[in-house]
Amino acid sequence: MKHQALKASGGLAVALALLAPTHARAADCTSNPTPACHLAEGNKLVKSNPKQAAVEFLASYKLDERTDTLELYAVALEADKQTALAGETWERIVKYRESELTAAKEQKKSATAAQRKLDGATKAVKKLEATTAKVRIKLNPGPPPKITRDGNEVDANKEIWVKSGSDELVFTFSDGSSVPVPVNLKVGENVRIDAPKPRPVEPPKPVDVQPPPVVTKDPEPPVVGMTEPDVRPLPPGPSETQPSNFKRNLGYGLIGGGVILAGVATTFAIVASNRFSDAKDAGCDDDANCPAGRATNLAEQSNDNARVAQITGIGAAALIGTGVTLWLLHKKEANRSSMTINVTGKSAGFGWRF
Repeated sequence: MKHQALKASGGLAVALALLAPTHARAADCTSNPTPACHLAEGNKLVKSNPKQAAVEFLASYKLDERTDTLELYAVALEADKQTALAGETWERIVKYRESELTAAKEQKKSATAAQRKLDGATKAVKKLEATTAKVRIKLNPGPPPKITRDGNEVDANKEIWVKSGSDELVFTFSDGSSVPVPVNLKVGENVRIDAPKPRPVEPPKPVDVQPPPVVTKDPEPPVVGMTEPDVRPLPPGPSETQPSNFKRNLGYGLIGGGVILAGVATTFAIVASNRFSDAKDAGCDDDANCPAGRATNLAEQSNDNARVAQITGIGAAALIGTGVTLWLLHKKEANRSSMTINVTGKSAGFGWRF
């Protein structure tokens, strides 16, 4: 960054005369954006339009960062009554002038001019402090807002100059919402203020949706000379009469007999097993190979009992199966369907009941 000191003596009026080219004329700096062009335009407007002059000086400074140009910018701001921004600008100039004074001393050059410029900048700061105040911002957690004063962005990490009496800081948040904060301080006050929180986003209002109108149809006029017939079920046929309970009772009897035979079969099977165990104790092997005598007699008795158990078991299964079949036939007959007929002047319909 360059901050070139003026070699000539005198105040800011002298600086204006030295920096302004003697051959300056009206120029369009849009097509020729040079530091000299913006500087010349600012010098022409500093008395008649200090606001626009400040814009031109700032444009020149951004292209060529000279401390002298920054002083011209601060003077234009004062003339435009932008005292807070002018005070912050003069504070920057003081730091630059201090650096220039230190550099002159280190280079063992004459520090008179640098000291005089530093004194002038310090005097300008004190002059503006007599009409302004300062605030410090305590930010909330989260993304910091953009803070502007008179449309110019300020640094929330530093003390912010404000006009005494009445001023305003505008906080703009990431969602685009803005909250203006009035600042009413006395001259010389330095206070801390809390940054406002973003305004809560109001949920969209529910849309009142009206239900569609209910369209009712007029009842059809009755047909003259016709009445609705009675709907009666057809009389049951011979096969649709109430089934008898004979099949059900017979089925229950057969199922009971089968259960009894199953008990008999189980008894003979147990006896056969016990007889074969006695035969094995008397000398028979597992394949029923027995010695003559008592062992052979026990084995034969075991075979007879086993045969009886098989025959009675088969009979029990037959009786139970037949009984269940008769019971199911009875249920099927009990659930036989019936049919109805509905005849009107315009249609005919049939119905079944299962």
